[in-house]
Amino acid sequence: MRHPSRTEGETRVTRVPNYVVAYEATERGNDTVELGVALARLTRSELRLCLVLPHHSSTVPARVGAVSSPDYQALLEEQSLEWLEQGLARVPADVIATTHLLYAESTTEGLLQAARTFDSDRIVVGASRRGLMNRFTIGSVANALLHSSPVPVALAPRGYKAPAQLTRITCAIGTRPGWRTLLDSLLAFSEDLTVDLRFVTLVEVDAGRRHPAEQAESQTHLAEVLEYFQSRSTAHGAISTEVASGHSVEAAVEALDWQPTEVAFVGSSRLAQPTTIFLGITAHRMLHALPVPLIVVPTGTDARKPH
Repeated sequence: MRHPSRTEGETRVTRVPNYVVAYEATERGNDTVELGVALARLTRSELRLCLVLPHHSSTVPARVGAVSSPDYQALLEEQSLEWLEQGLARVPADVIATTHLLYAESTTEGLLQAARTFDSDRIVVGASRRGLMNRFTIGSVANALLHSSPVPVALAPRGYKAPAQLTRITCAIGTRPGWRTLLDSLLAFSEDLTVDLRFVTLVEVDAGRRHPAEQAESQTHLAEVLEYFQSRSTAHGAISTEVASGHSVEAAVEALDWQPTEVAFVGSSRLAQPTTIFLGITAHRMLHALPVPLIVVPTGTDARKPH
């Protein structure tokens, strides 16, 4: 079911599980819609397709020629609404979506404000156009969100297409303090869902050498993770653990089996301020090799929301 609407500024809506989708009339914007659809189907949430324009300005770009500022603004708004309709047309009938034309000093600021206005569960953005197919290259907007967002950020790899149903979530989890925050967010996200869950740790090893101590430590930690999660989870599906090793984080990620019907979860760096994201070095390196969407969870995030 589709419910198009257009919002200028801040419009308060009744709280329903929803995701802000950072839309633009590009292939990256299409990737973002596709990931939004996949997540909305899994969690029975709605989508808020948001296109952010700069605040009204008296300056008209030189290429517009003799068009006056008011006329240019009207043309820009009309074109933007058409772009939003194109984005909405990509949303299948089984997902509820609304469109919103917003104004802000920057795209990042507009998306963060939209997340507050709609009380959204996460923000969905796409990879940079420079990335390889099914891989990530972080653009300026995604990078800014990954250092400031108070809600989880979902990243769509270039060329992403929504499957009929997401079937597995892989949670990359380390041994440092704060891993329970990530699990609590995953518990809330997966509440009552029929989806398989896989917990992995990544171990860097020197070429040609085995490190049984690191492997044993990772296995012990995963057992603790499994016990914590299983005692609280209401999800329906298989739960597994795996230690992935390689000469680098990227190699460890590539050593794992990845399905086209899964998403990955990772926590924010310890350097983040409480309830915000700061993408750490390990997560950044994961992105270079990860072939599936990634959801980054803020430090100290509020896991009360069901989705």
